[in-house]
Amino acid sequence: MENSSSRLKLALSAGLLAFAALMPVSAAEKKEGGPVRIGYFHGGRTALMLRLYETDGFRKKGLNVEYYAKTLRGNEYTKVPESIEEFNEGGTDDVGKSKGTELIDMMLAGKFDLAMVGESSFIFSIYAGKPIVAIAELGHDVNGQAGHVFLMRKGLKTDKPADYFGKVLVSRRAGPGDAIFLREYLEHAGVNLKTQVLHLDALPGTPAEKELLPRDKAIVVEDVFEDDMRKGVRNGVIDGGYFHLMGVPKKMNEFDLVKSLDDFGNPELSHALLVCTRDFLNANRGTLTALLEAYIERIKYEHGLSYEERTRPQAKGLQMAMDFRGLNYPQYDLVPTVSAGLLYEVDKLLKKHGFIGKKTVKIETYVDNALVTAALKNLNLTEKDDLRPSKY
Repeated sequence: MENSSSRLKLALSAGLLAFAALMPVSAAEKKEGGPVRIGYFHGGRTALMLRLYETDGFRKKGLNVEYYAKTLRGNEYTKVPESIEEFNEGGTDDVGKSKGTELIDMMLAGKFDLAMVGESSFIFSIYAGKPIVAIAELGHDVNGQAGHVFLMRKGLKTDKPADYFGKVLVSRRAGPGDAIFLREYLEHAGVNLKTQVLHLDALPGTPAEKELLPRDKAIVVEDVFEDDMRKGVRNGVIDGGYFHLMGVPKKMNEFDLVKSLDDFGNPELSHALLVCTRDFLNANRGTLTALLEAYIERIKYEHGLSYEERTRPQAKGLQMAMDFRGLNYPQYDLVPTVSAGLLYEVDKLLKKHGFIGKKTVKIETYVDNALVTAALKNLNLTEKDDLRPSKY
């Protein structure tokens, strides 16, 4: 696994005071006794934060922290129970299902103080003028151990561009990152994205409807709800797509693993971020530094566990790592600074595929690594203290 210094980590910060007038008052006030509220999505890039939440890691720092999440089709955000097993009882394919852009909007409306979001949702939001700042990196895919793959239904060929014509290929409901990497895979496979792809807004409902689709283009459906994806896998409508490793093993009876993200992109681009507003950051530096200390201590603890402990099969959110054909769940750096360099690479892909305009935004002004730096100093930790008995 790469260390932080090899991942273009840039400790950069700058003010966003011009946005202060846009902030709801409740989101900028100091947290004097009240809980720090965090918008949460349930996935590999945030699971360590859920384990920290369950194990009283925040309370040990004198912090009162509450996570909030919603169900896949729901609109109401409710408090996440401090038990992962209890949280999962709502259905691991249903609980904690939010787009990063949705979490950012709810944070700006005053529902949360911070949010955990994906890299593409972050870039998309700053281009939309949202007054946010990234204060720490969360989980990320690892070079050589990517946590995302392209699957194709067994029996279907993937030797030439025409093999994808007439096939329904999907990415799940998420920020634009999943859609981008699906497109990057098709381009890698030789498919002309301008002339040989038909984009649909929704999956065909039945195999009979699928038969009516053109046979001279790849059929791409992005931003598909997980329950619709499960139905499409069962009824044969979905032929392939871009999938997260967490759900891949149970699909191996029906699909082949064609390529991992390592083969057609930079896995490190797929990462999550902890974000807030600049006003909230400035009013709560001590609280946020303590919160990041708890986060870093949890990373150090988990990195010290054995291969067997880390890869032991457990329920979603509890298992720390997976060794599946050399691939792995997203992982966490002991020095979790935000990389403006990586975010600029994401920016290029979003522009390339038309998700944002051509204007230039100085991403580093939306990044503040000062709190991570302070937390590491308080803990007397550096990269040299990241001693791992397991590479997974």
